Amino acid sequence: MLFFIVSVSVPLLVYVAAPKLLNAHKEWNWLLLIACTVFFLSWYLPSPLIDGKQTQFMTHFVGGGIFTGLLWLYIKLVKKWRAVWWVEAASLFALVSTLGVANELFEFVLFKLGHMPLGISDTSYDLVANTLGALSLYLVYVVARRTQQESDRAD
Repeated sequence: MLFFIVSVSVPLLVYVAAPKLLNAHKEWNWLLLIACTVFFLSWYLPSPLIDGKQTQFMTHFVGGGIFTGLLWLYIKLVKKWRAVWWVEAASLFALVSTLGVANELFEFVLFKLGHMPLGISDTSYDLVANTLGALSLYLVYVVARRTQQESDRAD
């Protein structure tokens, strides 16, 4: 039941709070909606066994990394922020790291309260999955941006 509550409440909270916190117009709400939908769906994806143990690798790859990448892109577009690639990459890494550690601290509290029966021994894999998901989204973004720039130059 707790997984369902988190899978619904976090994206709803983000979808309602992010535009208000960023003083954003509705222009990019579709991107935020996609990010929140990705987060919700990630909780129901099967994950591989790693070292013979049950993990939430795909949940963290998609719901931690890709979600954070989409949220980062939403913030970037809303704020019309431009930077060189390595500053963009560093800012995304900082965001995914911050949210990933916050999530692991939340999992630690749940574990101490007895709500994580599988334990928290997969924390390192969770952080790796978050980072790989964000990196994957960033690479897709870079390729799409370059393709768009080349298309604009050709016109």
